[in-house]
Parts: sequence; C-alpha cells; structure tokens
Amino acid sequence: MENKYWKRHWQEITFFTSIFVAVFSFFTVAHPLVPYDGDDWANLSLMRKAVPLLSTYNPVKVLPEDLFPLVGIFSANMIFPVLGDYIYSIIFVSAAVFSLLICAYLYQFYQFIKTIFSLKTSVAILLTALFLSLHFVIFYSKNSVAAYLLGTYNLTCLYHYVIPAIVNISLVLYLARYDFMALAFKENSVASCEHGMLFSRSISSWSCLIFIVYLAIFSNILASIILASYVFSALLLRFLQEQHTNQEYKIFVKDNLLYIGILLVWLTSLFFEAHGGRAHDIGHSVFSLPIVETGKYFLAILAKMSKEFICFALLFIVGGIFVSYKKDSYVYRNFFKMYILTSAISCLYLLLICAKASPAYIGRSDVFISFIIWTLLFICFSLAYLIKRISKVAIILPILVLYFAIEAIGGSGFQQNVISNGISEKECIAVDREIIQQLQEADRNGEKEVVLRVPKGDNRDNWPHPLYMGNALSRTMYKHGLISKQLKITIEPDLDMNKKYHISIPK
Repeated sequence: MENKYWKRHWQEITFFTSIFVAVFSFFTVAHPLVPYDGDDWANLSLMRKAVPLLSTYNPVKVLPEDLFPLVGIFSANMIFPVLGDYIYSIIFVSAAVFSLLICAYLYQFYQFIKTIFSLKTSVAILLTALFLSLHFVIFYSKNSVAAYLLGTYNLTCLYHYVIPAIVNISLVLYLARYDFMALAFKENSVASCEHGMLFSRSISSWSCLIFIVYLAIFSNILASIILASYVFSALLLRFLQEQHTNQEYKIFVKDNLLYIGILLVWLTSLFFEAHGGRAHDIGHSVFSLPIVETGKYFLAILAKMSKEFICFALLFIVGGIFVSYKKDSYVYRNFFKMYILTSAISCLYLLLICAKASPAYIGRSDVFISFIIWTLLFICFSLAYLIKRISKVAIILPILVLYFAIEAIGGSGFQQNVISNGISEKECIAVDREIIQQLQEADRNGEKEVVLRVPKGDNRDNWPHPLYMGNALSRTMYKHGLISKQLKITIEPDLDMNKKYHISIPK
C-alpha cells in the first residue's frame, strides 16, 4: 500500500519536502527568526484566553497571542534541553512552524490550480514553485534592501501579521477550490466527482474547517479581510447570477449559511476590536482619519514594485483576459470578477483601518500582502488558464520558474526578517546571549534586582530595548526556566555594547 502511494504521489512528496527544507534553511541559516526587541520578549511568554475578549488590548488576536507563547514554551521545555542553546531553540521551532504553514499554504494553491484546470502534476508543481518565487521578487531591487511578502520587522510581527495572512489565504484557496470547481462543471467535466463535496463532509471534517475559520477570523483584522473579502465577493456574485423570488431568497440563505455565518462572525470580530484597548488608545474619529496620508503610503509601496514583476503580471493577465473572451470561458471571467471585487474591498478596507491605526502600516509588506495577494493569485490563475487553453504555453513555464527563482535566491534584495534598526541576525543573537548571561549571573549570585545593560536605542524609549521591558523580560526568563526567580530589572542603555556589536548609535 505504501509503495503504491509513493508511486502515485512521489512528485508531490519530493517537491513539498524540498520546499520545507529550503524554507526552513532560509529562516534558520540565511535569515534566522531571532527574538530580539521588547515586543518579542514580552509576547514569548504572555498567553491569553483562546476566545475574543472586550477587556483586552487586542481583543481578537487569539491565534498570534496563543501560538507565539506556545512556541516559546515548547522551545524552552522540549528543544532547549536537547539543543543546549535557548536562542537557537526558539529560532528552530519558529522556523519549523512557519515552514510547515508555508508548505500547507502552497499545497492548497497546488490543489486549487491542479483541480480547477485538470493540470498534470509536473505543470502544477512548476506553477506552485513560480507562485512561491513571486512572493520574494515583487519588490526586488539589485541596489537596495527590499521587502518580501513573507518577511516582516521582528518575530512578533511574524506571528501577528504574516502567519494570520497565510492562514487566511490558505483557507480561501481551500474554499475557492470547491467554488470554482462548481463553475468549471458548467463548462467541462473538471473534477465533477468532487462537485459539492464541501457541503457533504463528515462531522470531524466540519469540526476542522470551523476551527480553521475561527483561527483565521480571530487572528488579526488586517489579515482577516482576505477571508472576508472573498466570502463577500462570492456571495455577491452568486446573488447577482440568480433570479430571486421570495422563496428563492430563503433557498439562497440556506445554501450559503457557511459564508453568511463567516461574515457575521467577522463583523463581530470588528466590533470586539473597535472596543478594545488599542482602538481606544488611537482615538481617531471616522471624520478625522488621515485617509489622504494613508493613500500616499499606499501609492509609495505600489511604486516600489519590481518592473519585471509588473511586466510579467500584465503579460499573462492581459493574455488570459483576451483568450477568455475569445474562447468564452465562464470560469476565468468569474475569477476575474472575483479578483476585481476582492482587490477593491481589500484596498478600501486597508486604507480605512490603517488610517485609524497608523497610515504607515499600509506601506508594510506584512500588511500589503492582504491586498496584493489577489494579484499574485490572478497572475498564476491566468497562466494556468493559458496553459489549459493553449498547451504550448507550458513550454516557457520552466524558464519562468528558473528566472524568478534566480531573482529570489541570487539577489541582494531581501529585507532581513528580524532586523531591528539595521542590526543583523548574527548581532541580534550575540546581544541576546549577553543579556541572558547578565540575568543568569545575577540570579546565581542571589540578587533580586539587576541593572541590565543593553545597546543604546532610539531617543524616545530606547527601542528596540525599551526602558519598560524589564518586567516582561524577567517573566519570560523565569517561565522558560533560565532564571530561578523573577528579578526586578532596570534597563540601562550602554554605548559600549553598541561599539562591541557594531550597532549604530542613534543621533
């Protein structure tokens, strides 16, 4: 049985194993996921209840605020005793979790594109490799450090922004596979045996689906718009495509209970977030939101997009649209409508939310992904459609994969994932170890209070090692077993540490 399974799926197993190894190596060797700043040390051990709570600072962040400390606990208690290095234990577990999620995300894309167009396994694998490469080259620049869609600013933001986005996109791809299979069924026999399977699953499958929906919605309101915009667009298109009487309205609601329920829960999450501590601290009224300023940041990040990426996108999107109208493709035209709707909804939503929180947020790659992901998906969907309609197009697919893979691997255009004020990961690890060494030495000496020397940071609160991080750092070190008791820590910026680790001194 195992031998038959291997023969049937050896290409997928080999490909996704290779992806895991490559991504894991990237986030442990090339750009290790290092805890470094005050937010990282606080969130590594600060766990919340796994339900939305009105009384908290971030009411709906169930996924990131539980996953991050769980990773911290597992790293400290299971990996650290074996590995003997606390910092690398966190790096390895974070990289493993992130790599598995990326593989799950790519697998959903692979299944989606393969199923809709009945593609050969080899073609679907190449399209998936291309899709992954595009995440790294969208802002590629040979002469400067550039962002990439799977990157962010620190370890906390990885858990709070990037991972929620990946979970939401993966869920959308899963749902879209069944939605567009239904459309495909109207014009050909693509996967007709699976048509309608989404709503005829077992109780355990439904339980798993609802669990993922729960985590996706209660993760981050900047990421959950990915799911919400897709569900709203799908409902709208279904509604407009049908003629409705009073009886048919009831049937429509009954047939779309899952999606209607998702939207209602998502709107509830917005209500919770609007009444949380963070929203209260921001304090902008609707009529005083800096929409224009936020729009400028949005246009600025659009201007940073690679010319090669833009040309590639236009070539295949225009080609797909042209062929679809010539061939009268119902599926492609519906996906195009979906692309326009989801992109417009996501853009408007992000402009409003970022204007409320901070206009600069929309210029961050870990927020921008909630908008641009629809373009990445539509590019690859268009290419897959062209390959299906004009089989000879597949001839250039290996060349495209090679070109963008080389751009992703060989360039200098990566924003290092855990940079804090321009500090390399190697320096981050060295500073972390000296900080831990100071605390452990004070603990061994029986001290209850310690003046902790840290690099000089900014002139506001000494970020990335803020003056207020003492209690959080003490709690994390104690919970993870690095010190025997909690210490009263006073943060003391030390310019000598900046010189020792070649950290620039703020002016």
